[in-house]
This record gives sequence, structure tokens and C-alpha cells, in this order.
Amino acid sequence: MSVYLIYFLISIVLQLAFAELLTVNGFQPNIILLFVILSSISMDNTSRATITGFFVGLFSDLVLFNGFYLGLSSLVFSVCGYLASQVSFNFAHRNFDLYWLILVFVGSGLYSLFRYDFFFFNDMIFFLKNWFSVSSYTSFVGFVITRAFRVKQLVLDDA
Repeated sequence: MSVYLIYFLISIVLQLAFAELLTVNGFQPNIILLFVILSSISMDNTSRATITGFFVGLFSDLVLFNGFYLGLSSLVFSVCGYLASQVSFNFAHRNFDLYWLILVFVGSGLYSLFRYDFFFFNDMIFFLKNWFSVSSYTSFVGFVITRAFRVKQLVLDDA
């Protein structure tokens, strides 16, 4: 069984657990976005990372979420997979945490822009608060996951 498949299954379980148990003020972290970013950093093939992001996003839209915004996760995860695969090994080794944190904020921002476009155009402060809250919560959970599972070492060894 591939290492990516094992981590994908773990991320699905964590996403479902956080969605049900650890929602804070209506915000929940996007563990699947973390999976796409962290697994794409070690990929040197940008096409593979983008396609992986697309199919993981499609799975996420169809199975994990309500599917009302079908294709939104595919778009966001494809962009994040592409951007994550563009990092060079030396940069990822020196600034690993900074890199995935920036990508979490970019991915959450893209997702929020399309999902909460009404607030973007009508109440910018509320939109920014939602974006910052989701990104911060996802980043916090990402720090816990990267430390608990030693993801940095696994990603850099795979690169």
C-alpha cells in the first residue's frame, strides 16, 4: 500500500473527526488541504501534483462535503498542489513550515473567496475574519499533525 494512500486515509478520518467533534465557532480546519500541500511538496512532477490535487478535491466535494460547490475543492487543491510542487528541495528543507503555512493561507483564501464571495463584496471585514479564522485553525492543526506524525522528515526524505 502506498504511503500517500495511507496518509490520505488518515487525513479523511481526521477531517471527519474535526468536522464532527472539533468545530470551533463554526470553523473547522481543512485537513484534506493540508494533505494536498504536504504531499505535493516532495513531488517534482507538477502535472502529477496538480492532477492529485484535482482528484482529491473532487473526492472531497463528492464524498466528504455537501457537494453544493462542486468543483471548488478541485480548483483550490489543484492550484495548491501545483504551487507546492514548485518549491525546490533546498527551500523546503530550510523553510518547510513557512512554506506550507503560506500555502494554507493561500488555499484557504481561494476557497473563502469563492465560497463566501457575497461577504467579499458586501462585508470585507467579516470575510477577512472568516478567512483568518479558518486559516489559523488549519495552521494550528497542521502544526500538531506535522509534529505528531513527523511529516517534515517524511516529506524531505521522499523528495
